Amino acid sequence: MTEDKNIDHSRLLDVHRHSDYPEVNDFVNAFWEQHVAAYFKATLGKRGPKSKAKPKAMFKVLFLDLYVAWLEDPDLCVSFPRGDSNYKVDSRYNKLFISKDIKKVVDALLKQGFLDQKTGSEAAGKVTRIWPLEPLIEYFKTAGFPEFLIDIHLDKECIVLRDKAVEIGPDTKEISRNTEIEYIDRHVPFDIVTARERLQSYNALLRRTHIDLGSEETPVVSSEHYNRGWWQSIPSDLRKNILIDDQYTVEVDYSGFHIALAYGLEGHQPPEDPYDLSVTVSPLTKEQQRKDVKLLALTAINAEDRKSAYSAFRDQRNTDQRQLSKAEKISYTNGLLEVLLEEFLRQNQPIASYLCADKGVELMALDGQITTRIIKHFTDKGVPILTVHDSYIVQSQYERELMDAMRGATKTAVGDYRFKMKQDQPSPTMIDVFARMDNQINPTDLLKTLRDSVERTQGYQQRYQRFQRYLQEYH
Repeated sequence: MTEDKNIDHSRLLDVHRHSDYPEVNDFVNAFWEQHVAAYFKATLGKRGPKSKAKPKAMFKVLFLDLYVAWLEDPDLCVSFPRGDSNYKVDSRYNKLFISKDIKKVVDALLKQGFLDQKTGSEAAGKVTRIWPLEPLIEYFKTAGFPEFLIDIHLDKECIVLRDKAVEIGPDTKEISRNTEIEYIDRHVPFDIVTARERLQSYNALLRRTHIDLGSEETPVVSSEHYNRGWWQSIPSDLRKNILIDDQYTVEVDYSGFHIALAYGLEGHQPPEDPYDLSVTVSPLTKEQQRKDVKLLALTAINAEDRKSAYSAFRDQRNTDQRQLSKAEKISYTNGLLEVLLEEFLRQNQPIASYLCADKGVELMALDGQITTRIIKHFTDKGVPILTVHDSYIVQSQYERELMDAMRGATKTAVGDYRFKMKQDQPSPTMIDVFARMDNQINPTDLLKTLRDSVERTQGYQQRYQRFQRYLQEYH
């Protein structure tokens, strides 16, 4: 029933869902001919402007995306925009020329009871949600091919430029939205062609790589089958269970990265711990104060003034303290935050100009350049690497090489300064340190024990074996 459906559990329709494999095409064509083709035969000979994408091609995109969503999570809805402006056939972000006529395909499936929907109000920023009903689900279950045969069309634009747009919504309220910018390559103020080629190479490498959580019987996130960056959205304690091609991984993190970048840009060596203030401000404990100073400093880097920094900080801490009793909650007044910020600025004077000055975008751009260099280093070698904010995940045998690549990337970007790195899970580097401290430790045996101790559930093993069969049969 529609009223029981959690429509907030959704993701946007991908208009580039695609497959060229005969098994998949036969699966799609059989359903089209039996249930949908008749709805469009009457309009095929009519005059008028013709869509570049025929109804059958649009049905294929929709059908495959619904199937992928159902595979990812049977409860997942697909957000389906119904406004005509969402389907610009001449857009660089619509390489399959999906037009507004795709709405007719959805309506045909709705009429026959294959889909249900919750109609949204796009003027209010609410997009219609659709999801498969039992007759369509039963057909999905008959698919006799590996799910990996369905992917994203290679022509999909992988570099999306965005800007903020303000629209007037209901009750004359302003609604701020991210909008995609149409662009011409030669007009972009950086080498976008090279950037696109590198990103396409990276994506191609990930498509050939099995990335999964060995500890989980069932996938815990959407897009588990399709390597679409799910590792960025899971809790940090789960990331230690990520296996890349069934190999144990390590995660190396830049510590206080944006603060360190600001120091480097100003020609100074970043301090060991910029968040450890020399005084403790009541009612905070020293441990809580360090956490608050870190959040406040990073928030201030992205804020245009102190008022917005304090407001953003409080929003986060109010969320963090939601489950606490009234007596346990800390009241983060402007006065308290002012004291913390002033003391941080006093101890970190070289980068004072970076706080509450809207410098976040500048530092994020530099952060992106550093990550790009690191990804290129490993992609050129055919070694998969995953990125999570300011940290990187690789198979454990590449840990030292990753740390060297991280040092080299920051040196190129801001100069020869030492950037602190950390790892939370056991790693080959840690084992070497222990071995130097105790000559009774055999690092080779200890590393083997560590790798062998990684949990691999039956569900994980089945997923891994499925992927291996897919590689053997189709690559």
